[in-house]
Amino acid sequence: MMRIALFGTGNLATHFLNAFEGLESISCVQWIGRKENPPRANTTPYFNAFQSDIKVDVCILAISDDHISEVAQSFTTNALVVHTAAAQSTVVLAPHKRSGVFYPLQRFSQDQKLSWKNIPICLEANTKTDLDLLEKLAQQLSNEVHFVTTKQRLYLHAAAVFANNFCNHLLGISQEITSNAALPHALLHPIIKETLSRSLDSDAAKHQTGPAKRNDIKTQSKHIDILTAEEAALYRALSQSIYKTHNK
Repeated sequence: MMRIALFGTGNLATHFLNAFEGLESISCVQWIGRKENPPRANTTPYFNAFQSDIKVDVCILAISDDHISEVAQSFTTNALVVHTAAAQSTVVLAPHKRSGVFYPLQRFSQDQKLSWKNIPICLEANTKTDLDLLEKLAQQLSNEVHFVTTKQRLYLHAAAVFANNFCNHLLGISQEITSNAALPHALLHPIIKETLSRSLDSDAAKHQTGPAKRNDIKTQSKHIDILTAEEAALYRALSQSIYKTHNK
């Protein structure tokens, strides 16, 4: 049985804890957080500091990027120490000699129901032995386990920001625009679903349409006239990017 020490009490750490507590092959032997009391009822012992007298195989630092280095330096162990950050190398885990990355590519929110089997988990470690250990752990959670370098992980995260964060922001703007026109956003749901489905099945760039691609200045000007200044600036920037992409 693999023994885990889990650091953090945020959304990701909580989802990890829920998953580990449901696996017979994994034992979460200590949960470490700064809060005085555990955020929820659980079967895992909760502490405010790492317990060096409890045997551990892997320490997972599921905490914010800014605190990884500080927390890593606050304890000593012979176990493998990993963080879950997309844009950080293993250097931030010094002085631990056994270090790595256990990065699940997904957004995590409170009370969210997840199917871990479909979530890609990206792994990195300094030795093959530790990489094999992480692979064994990851395979208990997911069918999508990948070996990814630090640089590849940074590219992957940047791509995820475009696909998730930016896309969600644009959908939010579209909701505001339809609301300002006293129209239900549901009118856009069929085209949103079709666009996402088509883009997932093939090369998204090949399916680009719209006034920006065909350089329809008159239609674009009409759109800009009804938008706020911020929306108009974003509209212009995206339209220019689309036009340049398809008119090289």
